[in-house]
Amino acid sequence: MDQWRAEEVNMNSPKDTQEIQLALHDKTGALLMIDKRERRLVKELLAITLKSKSSREWIVKKLGSEYIEIAEKLLKTMGGSL
Repeated sequence: MDQWRAEEVNMNSPKDTQEIQLALHDKTGALLMIDKRERRLVKELLAITLKSKSSREWIVKKLGSEYIEIAEKLLKTMGGSL
């Protein structure tokens, strides 16, 4: 998952918007759709991870400092906060 970015997807059916509200795109244009439960899990994991100093340090060491910004932007796009 190299540099995924989140984007809201507008669907015509209200049921569809509850099930799929987020599309994740990478630099190549590949698309990953996640459902409501998966989105909830990712949002909670990101929130917990970004609140932890040691988790942030691990991300920077393993992936680079730009991934902290990517994670923060993804969390914000998903409706979460730090």
